[in-house]
Amino acid sequence: MGSRELIQLLDPKLVTMTAPNSTASEQYRALRTNLEFLGVTDHLQTIQVTSGVPGAGKSLTAANLAIVMAQAGRRVLLVDADLRRPTIHHLFASANLSGLTTAMTRLENWPQYLTPSPLSNLAVLTSGPIPPNPSEMLGSSAMSHLLKSFQGEYEYVIVDTPPVVAYTDAAALSQLVDGSIFVVRADFASRQADLKGKERLEQVNARILGIVLNGLNLEGDQAYSYYYGYGAKAPS
Repeated sequence: MGSRELIQLLDPKLVTMTAPNSTASEQYRALRTNLEFLGVTDHLQTIQVTSGVPGAGKSLTAANLAIVMAQAGRRVLLVDADLRRPTIHHLFASANLSGLTTAMTRLENWPQYLTPSPLSNLAVLTSGPIPPNPSEMLGSSAMSHLLKSFQGEYEYVIVDTPPVVAYTDAAALSQLVDGSIFVVRADFASRQADLKGKERLEQVNARILGIVLNGLNLEGDQAYSYYYGYGAKAPS
């Protein structure tokens, strides 16, 4: 199947592919630029995307961020590590019979579980079958091994993870990545829930790169994403 056919199958919410000239796409490119600036002085290759609560738009943020990085000529891998409610395979209209969880059991064969995308330099690793112990798997030595293998092949690895308030998965994985992006949706969840999510990451000394405010209505007729960058390192 050619790239044009693949694009037609994509979820329309992947605006960086389906509507590249939109204001929303430009905001994702601004997010990419901010992260590239952070990477000038600090190592920044594996990036986790999470949120406090479900529905904030973390999976869309992860997917669109991966796309704009690939559009800039970077070799990018998008990993669905949301082993609770995986979404990435729906966005890319791909099967999810195998993926990350399969690769963890066959570490040396992980490339065979990748899914093609419309961009030659963007690969997708869907979640694979949902396991009974997601938190333990994401904090395991197998996951650490895979991330190191990914880093040897890709310039950026974008990892979608479950909301941090309800589950410990994102907190566990934050110890294995270079930084975390926290997604908040405007007028969606309580401020207390979002603050609690951010605090959960801070409690494990996660490096929070910044906050994406998703669904912000700037012009009265369309919602966009906006990025607040911190760039602060976690305490050593």
